[in-house]
Amino acid sequence: MGAVLITVAIILVITHRSHQQNVPMVDYAGAVAVAQSQTQLAVDVPSPLPEGYMATNARFEAESYGATGDVRWYLGYRTPAGQYVSLWQSTGPSARVISAATSGAICGGTAVVGSTTWQMCTNPKPLTNALVRVHDGVTTVVSGTAAFIDLKTFAASLKPLKN
Repeated sequence: MGAVLITVAIILVITHRSHQQNVPMVDYAGAVAVAQSQTQLAVDVPSPLPEGYMATNARFEAESYGATGDVRWYLGYRTPAGQYVSLWQSTGPSARVISAATSGAICGGTAVVGSTTWQMCTNPKPLTNALVRVHDGVTTVVSGTAAFIDLKTFAASLKPLKN
């Protein structure tokens, strides 16, 4: 019996895998520079970044849900509580962009953040909460697994970078 327990203990030690995710931090200054050099879109960035948020993803690219010439600005963050918050700005068709950026969430109700009114969207599976606004041909979506209060805090921090 002792030999079996020792063998099991050795196997557990050898095969143990951490359940923590190591998410690399991203410096998005390069993506901001690309966006500013390739479009007239005044991309939004959080300024100041909410306390404890960590950038995990940043890209400026052609909008796959739009026509030739449509672009997408994307930033992803991990919150202090381990939830995800993303910013998606696009010049593509708003209905397609909203569906993709919110994982097909159902929109209803509004939230006022600062002086801006956002549409609230939610999808239980996969868990997605989102704030959406469409202004001057640009669709902006703040979404993720974070609670609406966190999405509102993040949305309030967004400032446009002018070219």
